[in-house]
Amino acid sequence: MSEAPLTLRCERKFLPGPADLETVLARLYRHPALFREVYPPRAINNLYFDTPELRNYHEHVQGCAHRFKLRLRWYGPLRGEIAQPVLEWKVKHGQVSGKRAFPAPAFTHNGALPRAELRARLADAPLPEPWRWRLAGLQPVLVNRYHRRYFASTNGHLRLTLDTGLEFFDARNAVGVLRPVPGLAPRLILELKYAPEFAAEAAEAAGCLPFRLTRCSKYVLGVERLPAT
Repeated sequence: MSEAPLTLRCERKFLPGPADLETVLARLYRHPALFREVYPPRAINNLYFDTPELRNYHEHVQGCAHRFKLRLRWYGPLRGEIAQPVLEWKVKHGQVSGKRAFPAPAFTHNGALPRAELRARLADAPLPEPWRWRLAGLQPVLVNRYHRRYFASTNGHLRLTLDTGLEFFDARNAVGVLRPVPGLAPRLILELKYAPEFAAEAAEAAGCLPFRLTRCSKYVLGVERLPAT
């Protein structure tokens, strides 16, 4: 199987801090780029995989220029019939990132998905051999869940996502039970996304956002809240 195309993009992330949702939305609608909602809001669930030594986590914290993360993503309820999950390889090269996505077999998750069963199901995913080999050395670590709203500038060059209700679940146990992770998560996370050729336009737009620029990674935030094993 040939590899899925890698669409490159850049990202800038912001934490609005104490600002409430209504204030953030008002700022977006008054922004000079005239951001408007372009897609219905939805809940996103991600199951992240990593090595037993959490290599992907440590590479991110250390700022390695070239790194990747693997996650299984699905939309809607966290539990129940997961009809259209997608395996996503998020690749980072310097300031530019991209994703390769592959459809994964449907499964049912009602509070527990044993690791062996999950691996057996993912073995049926249509993955290119290099990615299948990488998956073999990884194991479930963390689930996060949040609600996302989607915005785009009038000219379509810039996209914004607004995430709320971020939750974390410990997925490291072999029986696959998702255990809620205690601790407060950021209430709101903004992400500005754009193709590299629109970097100057994105920098101007970012300058009009009165929020703190951050390296916020939801995976890193979650791992740092996991209890010691």
